[in-house]
Amino acid sequence: MLFQADDFEVEFEGMKVAIKVMNLAGRTVFQLTFPDGRKPLIISRSKVFDGHKVWMSIPEGRQSEAIPIGAKIVEHFQNTKSQ
Repeated sequence: MLFQADDFEVEFEGMKVAIKVMNLAGRTVFQLTFPDGRKPLIISRSKVFDGHKVWMSIPEGRQSEAIPIGAKIVEHFQNTKSQ
């Protein structure tokens, strides 16, 4: 990422999830804050052994949230880029 993106929100499971863009050890990560009281989540997009990019939760174990919210983050940046 060439610039620091502004924080934003995405819709997930009928609620607005706050997304904070952060840099962690030279890597862009996203801190998710849920309005329903569940613990915040940090996700990152990583390349796996075959070269594909996947969304990973940090720490591992919350992939069921990381993958669909990661897709919403990609969609957000695509929409922002096209404007």
